Amino acid sequence: IGKIYGLTAEEIRRGIESLEPISGRFRMIETDKLLIVDDCYNANPMSMKASLGILKDAMGRKVAILGDMGELGENEKELHREVGTFAGNCGIDLLICVGTLAKEIAGAAKESSIQAEKQLEAVSFDTLEELLMHLGEQVKQGDTILVKASHFMNFGKIVEALQK
Repeated sequence: IGKIYGLTAEEIRRGIESLEPISGRFRMIETDKLLIVDDCYNANPMSMKASLGILKDAMGRKVAILGDMGELGENEKELHREVGTFAGNCGIDLLICVGTLAKEIAGAAKESSIQAEKQLEAVSFDTLEELLMHLGEQVKQGDTILVKASHFMNFGKIVEALQK
C-alpha cells in the first residue's frame, strides 16, 4: 500500500496510531471516578462473553451493564441465558441488565453465581430510561464498568451519562 500511495512504513504506522476509536467499539474511557469500557456497538453471545472476560483483571468493583442482543432467532432466550451463566462465573460484582431478553441474562447469572458460591448482585430494568433514572444509585467511585448490548438498545446514552 505504501508504494502505491508513496508513503513510508513509518508514515503508515503513525497514521494508524493517530486514528480515534469508533464510539461503541471497545473504547476505554477514564473519568475522574470510573473506567468505562464502551463496547455497545453490537452484541452476540460470543462478543458478550469476550467482553465480560476483560473485566477479570479490572481494578475496583467490576460492573457489567448488559442489554438485549438482537437477531438471534428462535433460540434467543436460551442464548441470553448462556451469557448469563457465563457472567455468573466470571467474577463480576454487579450485573445490570436492561431489556426483556436481558432479564434472562440476569436470571441465569444469579443461578450460576449461587452454584459458584459467590452471590452476584444482579438487577434488571425494563427500559433504558428506567436505568438512566437509577444509574447514579448503581455505580460507585472506582468502578470499572462494561457497557455492552446490540446497537438498537442505544447504550451510547449510558456511556454519556456515566461520563457526567
